[in-house]
Amino acid sequence: MWPGFGLLLTSAVMLVAGAELFTENAGQAARKLGITVFGIAFLLAGAEPEEMITAIIASARHRPGLAVGDAIGANLTMLTLVLGLAALARPLPFGGRVRSYAIWSAAAGGLAAFAVAGGHVGRWEGGLLLAAYVAGVAALWWREREPPAIGELAEAGDDDDERSRPPAAGLAIAVGGVALMAAGGWLAVAGASRVVSALGLTDTAVGLTLLALATTAELLALAWAAMRRGVSEIAVAGVAGSAAYNATATVGAAALVRPLAAGGILGPAIAAAALPLVLLAVTARGRLSRPAGAVLVAAYITWATLTLAR
Repeated sequence: MWPGFGLLLTSAVMLVAGAELFTENAGQAARKLGITVFGIAFLLAGAEPEEMITAIIASARHRPGLAVGDAIGANLTMLTLVLGLAALARPLPFGGRVRSYAIWSAAAGGLAAFAVAGGHVGRWEGGLLLAAYVAGVAALWWREREPPAIGELAEAGDDDDERSRPPAAGLAIAVGGVALMAAGGWLAVAGASRVVSALGLTDTAVGLTLLALATTAELLALAWAAMRRGVSEIAVAGVAGSAAYNATATVGAAALVRPLAAGGILGPAIAAAALPLVLLAVTARGRLSRPAGAVLVAAYITWATLTLAR
């Protein structure tokens, strides 16, 4: 168990470093690609390769509970714990553009819930989920190719050091930050797997809670880095993009490798799809407040405890 904790500690350092690199260079990356900072955060930080790779490996090793549980559990973790902790540090903006992508995340979650409703996700369903994500990315690219960035995100590109750095270098460093976060996520998964292997939990329970918490650690690090730099919309964009990615691309890729048995996942999948809409309801004034953040954190702790106790 102690080597597992050592891996988790090492991964935390890598995740924080990667999040810092991404946040500090998001403005340059956006200018290089010709889209807004919100768009680059949604695409680069939202696309979590460690989630997909973990799900693919679990599926190939006949562990469907880990594969689907990790993807759905990660969304529940991000939409409650990550956003809740970020809101406790500073109220999060939920303006017009953020709200539209929250609706997209809810729609992607609905597709995932529909796919697991029968207790089985076939290859053709996985292909449709992947196609839905590609279509969503194409729509985002078309929409976000119109600067300027909104609200606080404009500040991400105003740093003197960033302006003096070539846009191509900023893009390379931002992508490197995402790669470093992905590597840290892999170490987090390895460490968490060693820790939980001695606890006698089911694959589904581990996937929904502990494994999902490990693989979303980089989103916690990204949210912390974004909040510290005063560009909190990057945290919201990363969570919204990741929720859409996990619900479609991650589940879809795992099902393409091997059809997934998805028993016991429907309830959490429905909750993950409904959470973005709940967040929209409680942010009617354009902000996720600290009290609402506290409720989200408490809800996550309660849900995780009940899941692990079953």
